[in-house]
Amino acid sequence: MELDEMKRAWARMDLRQDGMEALLLQDFRERRMDKLRSTMRWSLGWQAVESVCWVAFVVWVTSFWVDHRHVTHLLVIGLLLHAYGIAGIWSGVTQLLLLIRIYLYDAPVLVLQRRLAQLRRFRMISTLALGLPWWFLWLLLPLVVATWWSGVDQFAGASGWIWANMAVGAVGTGFSLWLARRLAGRPVRSPWLQRVIDDMSGRSLARASRQLDEIARFERELPVRSPA
Repeated sequence: MELDEMKRAWARMDLRQDGMEALLLQDFRERRMDKLRSTMRWSLGWQAVESVCWVAFVVWVTSFWVDHRHVTHLLVIGLLLHAYGIAGIWSGVTQLLLLIRIYLYDAPVLVLQRRLAQLRRFRMISTLALGLPWWFLWLLLPLVVATWWSGVDQFAGASGWIWANMAVGAVGTGFSLWLARRLAGRPVRSPWLQRVIDDMSGRSLARASRQLDEIARFERELPVRSPA
């Protein structure tokens, strides 16, 4: 009888411990998920604003090249900027949809980690793709704005200087692509390089990724046992 009572006592203690572990895990997960959703709300708001800005950019560029459609070089530059703006809209809307898929739908931590990793990869690639043209746009866009504002063709008479800068931009673009390809398959050990990657993929998303990692690590370190 004493042995049976001792077994029952141990069983009750095990059940109580299982219940405490389950409550602890649930509380930790809920608090971390609240922080994750707060981070996602910030990212959603910022991404929505960014998408609206891209739409406004395309509307403005469209009005520019339509007004200057009789001037060949202004038409070509306007159409190039229009295509760049469309790419920006596509990138912004895609990221917005990926963020919504993480924010609105409850899923296991492993699934959320996979979705967030997909979003971070897409943002890094789109940031690189939209950033490389700035080797050329840093010169073209201000001249387009000046032409639109003043009504005077700022490109006239400066073709030699512009082409020289375009050549420098081509070299810079090639170097950037070479560097990105060289670093793509290597593990990140440099803190500086990690900061660059976080900036490209979004610091808020890097913070969200760390929050999900904390939940996953806590779940591994505190497994909830099923009562016998």
